Amino acid sequence: MLAKVTLRELLPADFELLYQWENNPENWDVSETKKPFSKQEIKDFVNQEQNIKKHLQQRFMICLNDIPIGCIDLFEYNSLLNKAGVGVLIADKENRNKGYAELALNLLINKCRNELSIVYLFCNIFKDNTASICLFEKCGFLFVEERMLDGKCVNFYEMRFNND
Repeated sequence: MLAKVTLRELLPADFELLYQWENNPENWDVSETKKPFSKQEIKDFVNQEQNIKKHLQQRFMICLNDIPIGCIDLFEYNSLLNKAGVGVLIADKENRNKGYAELALNLLINKCRNELSIVYLFCNIFKDNTASICLFEKCGFLFVEERMLDGKCVNFYEMRFNND
């Protein structure tokens, strides 16, 4: 059977998975997380309506044959510029480097263009995260500049497109 990667809305049933993923310090190396999230914080997040225009962020679950393997986020949404940041997590190491993040990112790009009317995406990638740098470049993001983020040097990438 061919592996099928899909994106779906966040569900209350995703609480335990998200609680594990968000509180795994290994994942903090590629995010801006500095301390564990409480169960209540994760529960509140999972139970809130996932609406980028209302909360300025939105999370989608990355599913492999309908089983969640990670998540992909839009954040720092700016409605005036139709702009949002992107972050991707493939949670378990055995699912990494298999092309699933690339498929998920391309699905998200299409959703941004065709459903959310977002025309500008960006990401900050720590300089030593070569896997993410390759992923975003392969999906069409362009390197803009190096920046400092929380005292660490990051590569700032962007993607712009028209909704013709």
